[in-house]
Amino acid sequence: MKVSDQLLDKYFKNKCTPEEKLLVDNYLREIDELPDHLVRKEEWDDAEDQPLSYEKSEAIFEAITQKTLGKKNKHLWLKITAVAATILVVITIGLFLSQKPVSQNPIAENIPQKIEKPNEINWKSIVNYTDRIQDLTLPDQSIVKIYPGAELRYAIPFVKSKREIYLEGKGYFQVTKDKQHPFVVYAKGVSTTALGTSFTIIANPKNKLIKVQLHTGKVWVRDIDSVGKKSSFSRILLPGNSLVFNRIKNELKVEILNTAIVKAETKIELNFTQAPLVEVFSKLEQHYKTKIIYSAEDLSEISFTGTLKLEQPINKILAEITELNKLKQEKIAEGYLIKK
Repeated sequence: MKVSDQLLDKYFKNKCTPEEKLLVDNYLREIDELPDHLVRKEEWDDAEDQPLSYEKSEAIFEAITQKTLGKKNKHLWLKITAVAATILVVITIGLFLSQKPVSQNPIAENIPQKIEKPNEINWKSIVNYTDRIQDLTLPDQSIVKIYPGAELRYAIPFVKSKREIYLEGKGYFQVTKDKQHPFVVYAKGVSTTALGTSFTIIANPKNKLIKVQLHTGKVWVRDIDSVGKKSSFSRILLPGNSLVFNRIKNELKVEILNTAIVKAETKIELNFTQAPLVEVFSKLEQHYKTKIIYSAEDLSEISFTGTLKLEQPINKILAEITELNKLKQEKIAEGYLIKK
């Protein structure tokens, strides 16, 4: 379709008849751009201040759109959509960053926080699976004799505000003196506290009783499982004293002996403190009127601390002493033979 320049001029000056306007509209839909000679510079400059009418704008836009986009219309809209989405993301990030408060100390944010772990307790446990007494030297140089089947447990490090031991079974303790760090043994809910002394505790798991027997020094024995209850107790034991507690029946028995009588050797008990074993055997020979044969060289470095109840038979007393010192006893015609 061919439209004259004069008709186009009339069209843009809004002087066409309806028929001419329809003709030009159809023409504009078919062309890509207007010829440059149709609009002079002065007319273009004048037109800048006078906007096109709605009808002319729509017609020009529709014609240019159909020619410019054509079959590419679908792909172009996809690109426009992608660009719009990108712009939306950028705007969103910009808004987020603009609202985030500025850190006063950005360097500190990159410093990893040190997580403090709670204090972990490491335990050392010793179980005597043998049929003989085992000797153990604790970190504070205290000596423990662990009887067969007994278990000893303590925390590492051992010496803190207190020196604490947990016992199950029978154990003999010869405590190194340290007034600043009390030595405490826990067994069957009973605590035995000492500063520097020797004592024996029997707390077999299959037995309902716990027994604390003091050999030297002084200990404080108390019930820690029944604190605040009627059955709780607290006792100070002196050398030669023993305490027996039955938790099932809530029965407490404390044997308080007159140490002066013991020292006077009234033949009720014999009390020894770091006495040479040769001296102990000599006292037993005198009391029981029997012969105890041994090698003085084998016993030269062995001492005994404890209380011997003389109402017991001699073979039972010797069995306790030899077991405690890893010795053997044998009944012979002359009396008893002690050997390594």
